[in-house]
Amino acid sequence: MTAPPRVYVYDRTAAHHSRRLLDQRLLGCRNTAERYGWEVVGVWMDLDLDAMTELPSERPKFMRLVQQMNADGHVLGRPVMCLVHNWDRLTTDNSIRPAFQRHVLGAGGHTATTFDESDARARDAFVGRHRA
Repeated sequence: MTAPPRVYVYDRTAAHHSRRLLDQRLLGCRNTAERYGWEVVGVWMDLDLDAMTELPSERPKFMRLVQQMNADGHVLGRPVMCLVHNWDRLTTDNSIRPAFQRHVLGAGGHTATTFDESDARARDAFVGRHRA
């Protein structure tokens, strides 16, 4: 039996007035993790100007999440996942979203949403092609 994944919750917000929405999204992530029996490791949030950039490398909290995920996955040997409320929490630009997902993939994980969307199948196909 495989151990449940360790979940790294990510969100971002540039608007101080939307704290209630942020709290609701984070609660949704925690509820999703609880429903599936996943272990929430922590929450990383980029705020203000850091939340506005469309480059993963310019989002300090996102990059810390990926670094922690990479370290934990190798040390503990358990599946790791970045959980977001929806894909817009990474970026609203669908052409840029794969850059965020590649960072998570590089840390040995996959990305999922509270709406049961996941890039795990794409990750598994990618890993399978590169093992041969």
